[in-house]
Amino acid sequence: MYITQLEIDNFKSFARKTKIPFFEGFTVVSGPNGSGKSNIIDSILFVLALSGARRLRAEKLTDLINVNTGKNTAEVTITFSDGTTIRRRIKRTPTGYYSYNYLNNRLCKQSDVIEFLAKIGIKPEGYNVVMQGDITHIMEMSDGERRKIIDEIAGVAEFDHKREQAFSELEVVRERIEREEILLSELVTRLDALQHEREQAEEYRRRQGELEHLERCRGAALVRQKEQEIGALRSLVADQQAAFGRTSSEAEAVGASLDEARGRQQAVEEEINRKSGPEYLELVGRLEEARGGIKVGEKTLEQLKTGRDENLEAVQRVYMDSRRAEAKVEECAGQIRNLSIDRANLAMELSTQREEMKAVEARIASESKEVEGVKDQLFARLQDLESRKELRAKILHEQDIFIEKSRMRTSERERLEARLRQVEEELANKQAQVADYSSCMADCEGEKRRIERDLSEAESTLFARRSALDRLKKEIRENEQSLMRYEAQQQAQGDAGGRAMDVVLGMDGVHGTVAQLGRAPPEYATALDVAAMGRLRWVIVDTDAVAADAIRYLKENRLGRVTFLPLNKLRPPILSPLEADPGIVGYAVDLLEFDPALDRAFRVVFGATVVVDTLERARRMMGRYKMVTLDGDFVEKSGAMTGGTQTKKIRGFGVAVDDEITRVRAALVGLEAEAGEVEASIGRLTVAAEAKRAERSAIDEQLARYRMLVEEFRKRTDVLAGESQTLGETLREMLESAKTGSEELARLETDLERASGEIAQVSAEVDALKKKLDDTEVPGLTEQYEGCRKSVEDLERRLRNKDADITDAKRERQHFANRIEELAAERARLEGKNREIDAEITATTEQIENQRRLIVQLEARRKEFSDELAGLQAERDRILDEIRVLDQHAFELSGAMERTRMQIDALTERERSLLVELEALREQAGDVETDLDLAAIDAGIAEAERALKKIGAVNMLAIEEYDRVSARVEERTAKKEVLSRERATLLERIEKYEKMKYDAFMTAFSAIDANFQRIFARLTDGSGRLVLDNEEDPFAGGMTFAVQPRDKKVHLLSALSGGEKSLTTLAFIFSIQQYMPAPFYALDEVDMFLDGNNVGKIAAMISDLTGNAQSIIVSLRKPMIERADRIVGVTIRQDKSTYVTGVQNNG
Repeated sequence: MYITQLEIDNFKSFARKTKIPFFEGFTVVSGPNGSGKSNIIDSILFVLALSGARRLRAEKLTDLINVNTGKNTAEVTITFSDGTTIRRRIKRTPTGYYSYNYLNNRLCKQSDVIEFLAKIGIKPEGYNVVMQGDITHIMEMSDGERRKIIDEIAGVAEFDHKREQAFSELEVVRERIEREEILLSELVTRLDALQHEREQAEEYRRRQGELEHLERCRGAALVRQKEQEIGALRSLVADQQAAFGRTSSEAEAVGASLDEARGRQQAVEEEINRKSGPEYLELVGRLEEARGGIKVGEKTLEQLKTGRDENLEAVQRVYMDSRRAEAKVEECAGQIRNLSIDRANLAMELSTQREEMKAVEARIASESKEVEGVKDQLFARLQDLESRKELRAKILHEQDIFIEKSRMRTSERERLEARLRQVEEELANKQAQVADYSSCMADCEGEKRRIERDLSEAESTLFARRSALDRLKKEIRENEQSLMRYEAQQQAQGDAGGRAMDVVLGMDGVHGTVAQLGRAPPEYATALDVAAMGRLRWVIVDTDAVAADAIRYLKENRLGRVTFLPLNKLRPPILSPLEADPGIVGYAVDLLEFDPALDRAFRVVFGATVVVDTLERARRMMGRYKMVTLDGDFVEKSGAMTGGTQTKKIRGFGVAVDDEITRVRAALVGLEAEAGEVEASIGRLTVAAEAKRAERSAIDEQLARYRMLVEEFRKRTDVLAGESQTLGETLREMLESAKTGSEELARLETDLERASGEIAQVSAEVDALKKKLDDTEVPGLTEQYEGCRKSVEDLERRLRNKDADITDAKRERQHFANRIEELAAERARLEGKNREIDAEITATTEQIENQRRLIVQLEARRKEFSDELAGLQAERDRILDEIRVLDQHAFELSGAMERTRMQIDALTERERSLLVELEALREQAGDVETDLDLAAIDAGIAEAERALKKIGAVNMLAIEEYDRVSARVEERTAKKEVLSRERATLLERIEKYEKMKYDAFMTAFSAIDANFQRIFARLTDGSGRLVLDNEEDPFAGGMTFAVQPRDKKVHLLSALSGGEKSLTTLAFIFSIQQYMPAPFYALDEVDMFLDGNNVGKIAAMISDLTGNAQSIIVSLRKPMIERADRIVGVTIRQDKSTYVTGVQNNG
């Protein structure tokens, strides 16, 4: 396999597309200095990607593009003898460059080309292409750098990489082991802290298990007891059923005997009926009638005697009432006598006073005829005065009555008010107690609400922390996935968007996609990505012809569809000035950074889309612009709105993968730390929640007690409130009555004052009249007359009172006298009725005796009449007695059967109940069996309960927590052991890589050293070898050459002349080439520093090597040119571009 053609276009000095044919054998490229000979070797290095820009004598790849043609691209194509073509193209852009590699006209990655070349033996470290500076570079290398050439040939870098990778893994494993040890330390500390709680909880669980076992044993003992009871019940049921069977059989036998006896009775009855005629029946009827009459008479007699006894009791009561009435009449008569005597005395005294008053009146009349008018006037005024005094006395009497009533009302009111105060005090006390207890309840409820709030908060926080932990774990997983995705993205070479896009972007006249050619500031990236959306992958091209060619190519090769933006045909919209609104950021196209030459394309992409700050702003301006918010919400001018969240990140303008990787890694560290803190807080919150639940249970018990007390006190307050309301209403009625009485009393006081005034006025007039009569005896007589008149009036009043009392006494006496008469009449009536009853009793007794005598007579006649019937009747009676006995026996048997049936039913019901209890007890007992009795089991239960009470409150979660922590310890220990094994494996692998590295190096070194010794001896007729500074550890030192040219001493490379150094270095390169054979070799003026003799030797060696590979040598030396099979001529045009004059066979 060899190079058949090299096509160079716009590469370095090759301004025009140049095709250079190559053939097998030894070819020399020659031409004047500066003609571009070496650029042929550079183009081979470029197209095969065997070197970077600096080795190609350029600062950057874009410097390889010819600057005189004005083109932005450079391209080199190499063709091999087997038809393989490799092409590389670079394109300069305003922001950088694009590099395209093609293998057999298929776009591929540069790594694909390198991999393909490595398969055929063309490797960068194989020195199959040697440039001008390579010889000098190797000579000027340090021993260590020179040794690294062997490292590269032996593939030491791969082993170093694997070793470094293993070291990195080892460091990760070491860190993980340290982390596991830290976690193990913390977990062991936690395990030690949980040990006591776990032991206490296990003791509690053991005691609880004992208690549950004893409870099941108790259930088992009860099961045994119930089973015995059921067995006894079933035995009783069987006995009762057997007894029932026996009784039933006996009842059937008695029934048969009863039927037989009734049959005999029927026969006797028929015989009696046959032998007894109507007369006998009439006799029997009369006999029965007489007996019935006796019964009726006896009942009537009993009723009459009862009525008589009741009447006698009534007579006694009437007699007692009569005696009391007579005593009352006597009392009234005595009272009347006393009152009559008092009246007679008063009448006599009144007569005496009247006579005295008449005498005084006669004396006044005889002494004062001349003052008759004054006297009449005086008497008139005295009478008027007396009438007014009587009126005042009447008013005073009424006033006394009102005052007494008022006093009574006041007393009653005070009593009611005292009771009301007592009720109100008790009501207030009860209400205060209710309030206190209600307050306590409120406090408890408040405390309960606080506890429940705290509990709810703790549980909510716990739930939130658990949710947060799940969320954190989810975020950690998502971030880890994002990190892997970003790292993969970081390693990827671009995001061209598929094969179609790759092909399109490699065409002439294609600038790139919208996303590739624009850069968005971070603050506007989301808005601009959304504004561009599907247009991000549109391709910007120079002309519509380029777009048409690309579309045609896509169709022919079925590569899909792409949208193009031809710059020569685009008609972007004209943008009008925006409103002066602080929320408007600007037109989207003005916020993006891009090459001004592409302005028309980006204006078409974004159109008149306006970027605003918020969705609210966009809503207010809806219909005026097509808008996108900074958050990525889109509002059409028509009113359509698009927004929400994006599940997939838009590959838009300027995605900074490195920043994202750094951010994600930092976020992962924070999330893992936060997850650890959340796990610790979950444990603390769980303990706090359990404590709050215990507090809530205690508060609930206290609340129940307070509610009971409040309910009782409220019932009492309802009763007291009702009583208070009744008392209040009564007091209000009394106040109303008192108010009315006060008004009446005020009226009486007014009347009294008026009467008193009138009395005073009349008294003044009387005094004036008396003053006129002071010179006579009339005033004294008048006063005497007035005294007599008052005595008369008083006596008359008293006499009238006595008459009234006498009248009342007489009326009362008459009332009781009438009552005596009524009682006498009632007594007479009752006595008469008793006499009638006695007569009826006598008559009824005589009638009963007559009926008895009649019965004796009828019995005698019946006995005489029915001697024969007596025998039949005796037989019938005997049969009836037998039937009665049988009936009684059958009744007793029936009762016994019923009782037995009821007992069987009760026993059966009891058995069902016991079976239900037995089933429940069996579920309680489970599969436990015991021989203990209930007393021993109850004692054991009491002992277990005392032990549990002695243990007190325990943390039952400690067992689970201990097991969980213990499991985590085991898990972490196992993980640590795995990591330890992994560390040991890595150490073994590192040691293996070291040995493999050493073996590979020494293999390559020995082979190259052998080649070097042979080649150097051929070139110099001397001897030489490669020397390692440290053969035990070649990587600790360098490598040099120990050579002995002919007729000279052994020297190291540094002691040789320039020509000897070049010859030695070339021998080293030829040794490498023979160790790593390639299909072709290209050398650029490697004979520059050699004399003619040595050039001839080099040329001879190259000529010998061409038997197995193609050699392309750039040289100006005659021995080299003469030795070549053919010569490629190169010169320079006037425009400074390289021109290949042709290929000439050297022969």
